[in-house]
Amino acid sequence: MNDYKIATFTGVSGTGKTTIVKKLLEGDFRLIPSTTTRNPRESDLPSEYRYLSFEEFDRLGEEGEFLWTTEYAGQFYGTPYRVVQEAFKHDETSAMILVPEVVPLLRGYTDRVLSIYVRSPPEEVLRERLGARGDTVENIERRLADIRVWETQAEESDIPYQFITNDGTIDETVEQVRRILGS
Repeated sequence: MNDYKIATFTGVSGTGKTTIVKKLLEGDFRLIPSTTTRNPRESDLPSEYRYLSFEEFDRLGEEGEFLWTTEYAGQFYGTPYRVVQEAFKHDETSAMILVPEVVPLLRGYTDRVLSIYVRSPPEEVLRERLGARGDTVENIERRLADIRVWETQAEESDIPYQFITNDGTIDETVEQVRRILGS
């Protein structure tokens, strides 16, 4: 295997991050769940999220339980410190699906965290993927606007991203991830 305990997957919605992680979980990977106030989606992985009320999320935040929190489209997301610390204790590599602004918070663990940025496919493919999962037209347009910002930020950041594009089969993409991880 490798020395990486966590592989983070970042990229705009519809790039296939969840699909890639789902395939990795069929092997020897574990999932680090996030916490959110949004409703479950059909495309969510089992145990990908812990769903909380706004009140419960606020309480945990006030108690300092989160490594990070963010708000997107009126919903809150975060990952508790304890689930990240637990991941460092396991033999398997754990996967996290993160928005770009969260990745720098793991900078102190660079010898044990590999950050992978999944580049977006052509806009028409992305639009189709987002529509297929039930996103509204307004939400799709907002996410498409995010592409240019997120990808430019990723390319210009000092985060040592490994860039991949999910434009082949899912098995080819997962094999690419495994090669990067050295597993």
